[in-house]
Amino acid sequence: MNRIFIALLLINVHASAQTDSVRNLEEVVVTANRFPQKQTNTGKVMTVVTQQEIASTPYQSLAEILNRQVGLSIIGSNNAPGTNMDIYMRGAATGNVLILLNGNPVFDASTIRSTFDINFIPLATIERIEILKGGQSTIYGSDAMAGVINIITKKEFTEKSQTNIELSNASYGSFSGNLQTMGKLNQFRYMAGYQRFQSNGFSSALDTTGKNGFDKDGMEQDAAHVWIGSDLKNNWSWNISGNWSQYNNDLDESSFQDAKDFTVKNQQLTFNGGIVKKIKAGEIHLNYNMNQLKRNYLDDSLFLNGFAKFMQSDYAGRGSFAEIFGNFKLSKHLTLFSSADHRWQQTDQYYFSSSAYGDYTTELSSDSAKISISSISSSLVYNSEKGFNVELGGRLNAHSMYGTNFTYTFNPSYIYQNKWKFAFNLSSAFKAPTLYQLYDGFSGQPNLNPETSVNTEFAVSYLGNKNIMVRAVGFLRNTQNGIDYDYVNYKYYNYVSKRENGVELEARYTLKKWNAAVNYTFVDGELTAQNFVYNPNTWGYDVKGDTTYPYLTRIPTNTLNINISYQFNEKLQIAVFQKIVDRRFEPQFMANPIEMPGFSLSDVHAQYAISKKVMLNIGLKNIFNKQYQEVYGYAARGRNYILGVRIRL
Repeated sequence: MNRIFIALLLINVHASAQTDSVRNLEEVVVTANRFPQKQTNTGKVMTVVTQQEIASTPYQSLAEILNRQVGLSIIGSNNAPGTNMDIYMRGAATGNVLILLNGNPVFDASTIRSTFDINFIPLATIERIEILKGGQSTIYGSDAMAGVINIITKKEFTEKSQTNIELSNASYGSFSGNLQTMGKLNQFRYMAGYQRFQSNGFSSALDTTGKNGFDKDGMEQDAAHVWIGSDLKNNWSWNISGNWSQYNNDLDESSFQDAKDFTVKNQQLTFNGGIVKKIKAGEIHLNYNMNQLKRNYLDDSLFLNGFAKFMQSDYAGRGSFAEIFGNFKLSKHLTLFSSADHRWQQTDQYYFSSSAYGDYTTELSSDSAKISISSISSSLVYNSEKGFNVELGGRLNAHSMYGTNFTYTFNPSYIYQNKWKFAFNLSSAFKAPTLYQLYDGFSGQPNLNPETSVNTEFAVSYLGNKNIMVRAVGFLRNTQNGIDYDYVNYKYYNYVSKRENGVELEARYTLKKWNAAVNYTFVDGELTAQNFVYNPNTWGYDVKGDTTYPYLTRIPTNTLNINISYQFNEKLQIAVFQKIVDRRFEPQFMANPIEMPGFSLSDVHAQYAISKKVMLNIGLKNIFNKQYQEVYGYAARGRNYILGVRIRL
């Protein structure tokens, strides 16, 4: 890994020497404190992925874009189409990152960790992404243990209507088409879009011999979205929106083994409505969000892996979220944020299998499998004219099962001589137990407590030139009451403790026609849990003390991303991307983990403007055809291409 540190050092030194970059650090963000403010005025650690950055990459999915960001590992982003990706931020477990769609939480109440499938959000619909790091439960509630990812969709409103068309063709028989129209009509604004994606794919299970004839696992997806809102009139505005997406795909159930007829159908539907009242001191928002997801798995093949001859499982998760919040200017330098919200979740689940041992059925009904969380929160944000900023806040949560818990945040920052920004963040966060963990008929435990964490981070940013961004961050997170599976009683229980610490380094600069960006992540940690030992006399497991794993499963210790582009003229831009990933550890049931070797990927992208309204794109990914595995036993993409055109009518 010495090459990683050398490359990072050279790029940081080069970045500090430039004086004519066009990087703008005065960008306004909304995710940090839930009201608009400049990035320099908050001590929160944020990464903003702009529309320009999204459009100038060779990637065709949200997962691929996120996997290039500092502090993030999206495991499965390079696997077969339709793979359900695991999102890891700063070493935290899956389900510990809250996903927002236009500021509204989205989650799947039917999954074990209440994770959200980001396959449902087409990349072509996204305007920008704001990634907020650290424990953010005081502002956003449950699941924001490691951070928040706010995905903001396109809403370019002009006096005249505007229609955009994006078409692409890619390797593995992949095709994508996106149509989007938006505009203004009197005091109303509107936006509507539709996307179609299909791919022949490739075998999701890895065929190590190349002779087993594994079938291709393809995917078909349709998605539609609508947004209607009003301009501010008499200090009032409103908006309603809906998003629908469904995709069908083939997958393999087990590593290294082909499943001929294992199919998955996924569907997502969200509805959002909001009202904004502008007052003299600030704004008051009233929002409602409904989120529904369905997953259906079917395996009726004669080539089943395992003992079952037939398997069907259906999962439905539903959630609603209502909130009222406001930001109030108490004085020239002091802003108060306050909110009250209520969240409902419920799930229906059905599983049936048939084998030589007979039929087996289990069900879970939303009549009983449901919870609610009510919360109130407040925070004070102080911004002085002399560079000192601080946020102090707290949140009280009332859960229908476990009772109450409290989180806090303390976030001071200081800008020294308009050149250096120092920020410190001390915060607590929590993740409520999921419906599956509480109610599953076999392993559910209704007495579970929430997972809790204390997060500490320190950040230093260079602001000496407003067009340059250089930042270094150190973080530490201690998690208690982690929910794990008890192999003696076959129930979920609170036991696990975890520690994750690391460093994030970022640098961006522009020199005339050159643009460069680099980010490096180091993350380390350990997990302590009960030690389960198999007992052949009882065919079960016994507890023999504790065990500590000095590593983080599936998460690389070191990751480096580099992006360098050159603008040849007003029409042509060429960009190269490099990703270097360190070794990881793949967990194994009742066995030592498997060490996964590191790998490096090189991509190149060209963008050519035929006119102001027509843009051509060509990307070549994994150009050296590296053979690697993101998940043990599952195939990753080899050398592949994407050709695309964007048309603005």
